[in-house]
Amino acid sequence: MEFRFFFFLLYPSSGKVYAVGGHDGSEHLGNMEMFDPLTNKWMMKASMNTKRRGIALAALEGPIYAIGGLDDNSCFNDVERYDIESDHWSAVAPMNTPRGGVGSVALGNHVYAVGGNDGVASLSSVERFDPHLNKWTEVREMGQRRAGNGVGELNGCLYVVGGFDDNSPLSSVERFDPRLSRWDYISELTTPRGGVGVATVMGCVFAVGGHNGNIYLNTVEAFDPRMNRWQLVGSVSHCRAGAGVAVCSSHISQIRDVGQGSSNVVDCM
Repeated sequence: MEFRFFFFLLYPSSGKVYAVGGHDGSEHLGNMEMFDPLTNKWMMKASMNTKRRGIALAALEGPIYAIGGLDDNSCFNDVERYDIESDHWSAVAPMNTPRGGVGSVALGNHVYAVGGNDGVASLSSVERFDPHLNKWTEVREMGQRRAGNGVGELNGCLYVVGGFDDNSPLSSVERFDPRLSRWDYISELTTPRGGVGVATVMGCVFAVGGHNGNIYLNTVEAFDPRMNRWQLVGSVSHCRAGAGVAVCSSHISQIRDVGQGSSNVVDCM
């Protein structure tokens, strides 16, 4: 199962939201747009060097990292770093493994690349990047192979939500504690979600949309670590998978839908 219309959103330390790469239905994209919640406008910024979909984004100590991805021919281990002040992308050390549909998050002093597909099979392997050493290092692998998974950070732990194995969407969720270098399964999603968007806010992990093996989803569920339970909390206006989710510290009245077609609608919750 393949999702071509990937775009990914990020809320980095600058207070802006970024959409990077993806596929517009005709070709792969390397461009980037920035959303300013104060002006409620999108602005074009510098493009990546490699056009691709299925990338992951993470922000660590200021810069934004665009990790992995794929096009119609290859999965990439390429990693690019974007400097917000200079509006410039530059290459950093590549990952040890090509990863399309990879999940990523910044945790502590590292950027993690979780799962993905290397062009042959979904991966359970995980590696992390040290920006001071410009080096990727393998860490303990997950219990489940998965690509198109959502990744978030909460209370010093890394949460990996849903995704696909080689064929089927997953409802399983794993949590990694870097202090113990240990993965644990936690409560499963209420429905399988491949290509799920994930964000953490108000002490909970939110899973948005995805594909359950039969249909695209618009439902949203949240995980409360105190209860170790997922529960449905609402829905977005459009069913979608492979969309990015970002937490933006603005009042919802400041952000309005972009309603010029289903390919670029933005939902706020």
